[in-house]
Amino acid sequence: MASRLRLPVAAALCVWLLFLAVLGFTRILTLPLADKAQHFVGFGVLGVLVFFSFQAAIPRRKVWTLTIMAMLSACVLSEAMQRVLTTRPFEWSDVAANFMGAGAFLFVAWMADTWIVQPRAGVSGAQYWALDDTQASADFEMDDGDFDLELDDIFVASPPPESN
Repeated sequence: MASRLRLPVAAALCVWLLFLAVLGFTRILTLPLADKAQHFVGFGVLGVLVFFSFQAAIPRRKVWTLTIMAMLSACVLSEAMQRVLTTRPFEWSDVAANFMGAGAFLFVAWMADTWIVQPRAGVSGAQYWALDDTQASADFEMDDGDFDLELDDIFVASPPPESN
C-alpha cells in the first residue's frame, strides 16, 4: 500500500493527526479560536490531507469512498475518544462541526481535483497514474523568492495508451 501513497502528503497527514491529538486530548497547546472553529478547520484539513494522500494510484471512486468512510469514522470517534481519555464531555455539536468542516473542505478539494488537477494532468478516465520517467509531466512551476514549488511530483501524467 505504501506505493499508493503520496509520501509528502502522507507525512503531512501524520503531523496533522499528531497536532489534532495534542489539541484534543491534552492542555499543552491552546489556540485563540472558538472550539467549533477548531473542529471545523481541523477536520477540514484532515479530510483534504486524507484525500490527497491516497489518490496517486487508486481509482478516484475508491479514493472518495476511503476518504468519506475515514472522515465519518474520525468525526465521531474523535469525540468518543475525547470523552474516554479526558474529562471533557461528548458533544454532538462538536461532531456536527467536524462533519461540516470535512464536508466544506472536501468540496473545495473536489473542485480543485476536478477543475485543476485532472485537466493539467490530462486525465480523462477515473484513475490517476503515478508519474514515471517515461510519461509526460504536468510541467508547472511557481517561483516566489525563497518559496519554490514544482508540481511535477504532485500532479500525475496521463494514463498510458491502451495497446490493441
